[in-house]
Amino acid sequence: MNWFDFIDLVDVVGFFKQWGQLIVLSFLAAAVQMYLSGKKFTFFHYFMGVIVAVFSAFLASKFCEWLDFGSNLTTGVIGVCAYTAPHILEGLNKFVQYFFQNPKEFLTFLKAK
Repeated sequence: MNWFDFIDLVDVVGFFKQWGQLIVLSFLAAAVQMYLSGKKFTFFHYFMGVIVAVFSAFLASKFCEWLDFGSNLTTGVIGVCAYTAPHILEGLNKFVQYFFQNPKEFLTFLKAK
């Protein structure tokens, strides 16, 4: 097997076409989101939120295929995962920021419980 056989297996043109479509749609969705929200965050924040939502929807889809869910349930699971993933990651980010800003206070809080 040489490099040319590997390139034929991967379908390079189709791969870059799909990634290009994903990036363009993510840019458009982030721009619309930024316009509607009144520019509370940077464009990169919205763009990464869209990318996280798309990848979480993909993972939810594969999870539903693995568990052999019905099509109605699959649609709901994908929608919920795509909506909540950016929010969960933002909450996790705030938790980590709080922990590193006040580690002593956080540890005393855990000991009190």
